Amino acid sequence: MTPVTLNNLNIKRIFRQIFFLIISLLIAGKGMAQHTYGSYYTNDALVNFIKSGNKKDSSAIVMVPGLNLTSYIFFTTPDHRKGWAELFADKGYDVYMVNDPKYDFATGGIIAPFSVPINGKPATPGLEQAWQSDIWRRWGFGTSQGIPYADAQFPTDSFANFTLNYPYVGTSAKLFENAISAVIDSIKGKVWLLSHSAGTQAAVLAAHQKKAKLNGFILVEPAGPPDSADFPDFNGLHMFGVYGDYITSRNQTSRKVAVETISVKFQNAGGISDVVSLPEDSLVKGNSHLMMQDKNSKYVFNIIEHWLQQFSNNTVGIESKFNNNISMNLYPNPTGNEIWVENNSRDIIEYSIYSMDGRLLQESSVLNQKIDLSNLPNGLLFIKLKQKEQVIIKKIIKNGL
Repeated sequence: MTPVTLNNLNIKRIFRQIFFLIISLLIAGKGMAQHTYGSYYTNDALVNFIKSGNKKDSSAIVMVPGLNLTSYIFFTTPDHRKGWAELFADKGYDVYMVNDPKYDFATGGIIAPFSVPINGKPATPGLEQAWQSDIWRRWGFGTSQGIPYADAQFPTDSFANFTLNYPYVGTSAKLFENAISAVIDSIKGKVWLLSHSAGTQAAVLAAHQKKAKLNGFILVEPAGPPDSADFPDFNGLHMFGVYGDYITSRNQTSRKVAVETISVKFQNAGGISDVVSLPEDSLVKGNSHLMMQDKNSKYVFNIIEHWLQQFSNNTVGIESKFNNNISMNLYPNPTGNEIWVENNSRDIIEYSIYSMDGRLLQESSVLNQKIDLSNLPNGLLFIKLKQKEQVIIKKIIKNGL
């Protein structure tokens, strides 16, 4: 039997320490990548937040739900898929979801892993849920309650789970926009305001209060979007709008036209702006008013997030060096198998074309000439155009004509 010397013991101890150090670092590294979840009250509004475990962008997303809706619509779906809030956190954004102060979450309607802070508002006895009737038709789930459209993207089989997360009506008289403004104030970096439906009205009012902190708006079928009276206050801000299906039967046509009109105003005021209609531009049918809850919600998220990529920290100089005197136009659009790039300078433009899920499909460079699209799929594509230090993303609608 070989005697164990002090040196042997030291060597074994060192190897053991190294082994456990490696394991500890791996566990710590894994922990560092996890998101942090929390809740707090401000101006009587319950705020749920996710601090990204892979923070890559200094901008944050502040989400504002529509009437009678809550953080639930952004955090998960009725059939328990990951919601937009976590998807944004996965991409490196901190996310804040601001609930209307008039709702009482101490009574119920909260979703794990969030909780109602102990030092928040006490529950008000006898409250009822903020239920609305006939939402199947008005929100594009089906022809009437319990009868879904054949191509409905909303997970109607899980509708009961959706109704469980309606908020309870409280007694607060605090203004929604003041709560949103307080959240924006608490964020160190710039903010994107992502608002849904009637929540847009409060988001626009908060934007006036905190314009210097904003990158711009992401508008999901908004009611009360910005209009001409909001300029020049919103000069230089950016805007992205998105619409689902059944717009005519849901009486959303005038709202959609208003958003398309104000999109041009954002562009003329020095911003970058676009509006996507899912059935018209991406040839995807059946999306509801709550597309963040729909079965293809990640597809819609990819459209929004890909548009935001042009403003990310990894895109050199897009805002500080954006030159509105340089024009880069695409025509015709929608198009068939080719599209022309019109450029009012003589500099070569580098281009990259991406699918909705961010896959690079084609790249090259052009100078006032056509781009062959014959090998690309039909539907909505994004093209990133780079000219010197200016970068812009535009949509291409390829119909394969």
